[in-house]
Amino acid sequence: MSFDEKSFANSINDAVVILDQDGVIDWWNRAAGRILGLKASMKQKNIVTMLQLPTLKASLSGNERGNIECPSPIHPDRMLSLLLIPYQQDQFLLLAQDISPRQHVDKMRRDFVANVSHELRTPLTVIHGYLEMMVQHADQLPPAWSSSLNEMLSQTLRMELLVEDLLLLSRLENQEIDQQDLTVINVPELLLTIISEAKAVSNGRHKFTVDIDQSLMLKGIESELRSAFSNLVINAVRYTTQGGTIKVRWYVDHAGTHFAVRDTGIGIAEADIPRITERFYRVDRSRSRESGGTGLGLSIVKHVLLRHEASLYIQSELGKGSLFRCDFAC
Repeated sequence: MSFDEKSFANSINDAVVILDQDGVIDWWNRAAGRILGLKASMKQKNIVTMLQLPTLKASLSGNERGNIECPSPIHPDRMLSLLLIPYQQDQFLLLAQDISPRQHVDKMRRDFVANVSHELRTPLTVIHGYLEMMVQHADQLPPAWSSSLNEMLSQTLRMELLVEDLLLLSRLENQEIDQQDLTVINVPELLLTIISEAKAVSNGRHKFTVDIDQSLMLKGIESELRSAFSNLVINAVRYTTQGGTIKVRWYVDHAGTHFAVRDTGIGIAEADIPRITERFYRVDRSRSRESGGTGLGLSIVKHVLLRHEASLYIQSELGKGSLFRCDFAC
């Protein structure tokens, strides 16, 4: 590293460490002393051994790359984000950032959303109940009230669905899976129920094709996987025009176990795909409102899969349809 590069590295607040291919420490900036606790005596020592960072071992060997989150070696109550990138010949740059403040803000946001959603539950239930009663006795009210009451009831139901999705998402984000809750799920049976519900929503407007391996089961939390799979199938119904085809598959191959939903719907622009699982992210806001969705479905899918050590693959093209595939390692 040149003099200018070292001067720049010393001027930033994130830790920068130069390592050889085996993880031996060659140089570090001032922030690395503060964030990682590096000292002069650690030079030419292995960083994995010195700082007890076994998560770096896979990155150094090339088996795993990307951001790693781990507790600080000097402040266990603080979290660090580590990134290892190739630098010059046979060297790596280790970048470390203290992400505790960001995590604290994220937790405050999640707690706020969960608390507000919980508090909204009761008043919405009361309002819904009164509106239902008024609709049932609409013949005793002025005729002009009828359409307004039905619209209020519809919007109240939509708000209740939104609150339920927010509470589910909050639980998925904040609660770790209890291994005792894991059961062997009869996925083929579950999918037949979901497809039956989707056909009711479709009301004959779409053609369904089904390819389900009847012998293929999965260990997990059934209620969560039901929510994830149902979201994907119902989304296909909502965003596929009349006469379109929806294909549902549950199969296994050399890469693992897969649940896939392919449709011939409106599709998603390539630029939108990386953000499609964000909360409330809508490709077409007006169409999303018409479809009755809450804007949280794909975010719920993403978090359910993360909890089951699975991933979501999305392939789509505007005007030609989409493929949403859940990939399970087992």
